[in-house]
Amino acid sequence: MSLRGFPRRTLRGDTTLLRIHLATRGAWWFSGDGSGRFDPTGTGLGACYLAERPLGAWIEVFRKRMLIAESEIVERALCAIRLGREVRLADLTSRRALSFGVTASLGANEVYTASQAFATRAVEVGFDGIRYLVRHDPAQDLRGVALFGEIGSPDPNDDDWPAGIEGEIEESLIEEAVMTFGYRVLPTP
Repeated sequence: MSLRGFPRRTLRGDTTLLRIHLATRGAWWFSGDGSGRFDPTGTGLGACYLAERPLGAWIEVFRKRMLIAESEIVERALCAIRLGREVRLADLTSRRALSFGVTASLGANEVYTASQAFATRAVEVGFDGIRYLVRHDPAQDLRGVALFGEIGSPDPNDDDWPAGIEGEIEESLIEEAVMTFGYRVLPTP
């Protein structure tokens, strides 16, 4: 399938994306080993998974594990990253994607073969990443963004991947996840 003319979403440089990650590591990590849905395998690049809203970042990390130890939340940080540059994304959330044979299953299938092949083609035609529906949100209201970059953790001085604002996961986000999805948090004894 050719991706020429595929629906795109351009995020402006002042766009803020969110990522929950282990606090002992940096927010940027580009997975290229095939363990991530949109890892562009075989390209020499990886994908870093972010979300447009804090609740999207939450569900990207905790997914369908409905019982979470408080210690797992405390050991993580929420990073808000202002991109600082425009990025051009293949937009899987656009209804026009259907004319390319793309359905919601591309971002929701448990087997990643087709989504990784799509990511590889997206890299080949010059997209900076992919915008998709977060799989574990049954309402399909949350959006994720997989940005492409060199596999691993980038140099902290690389302006393409700004540090962002790190903070602990606030109680209000935990409460929203509990109320919205039914997560349960086990307090530390």
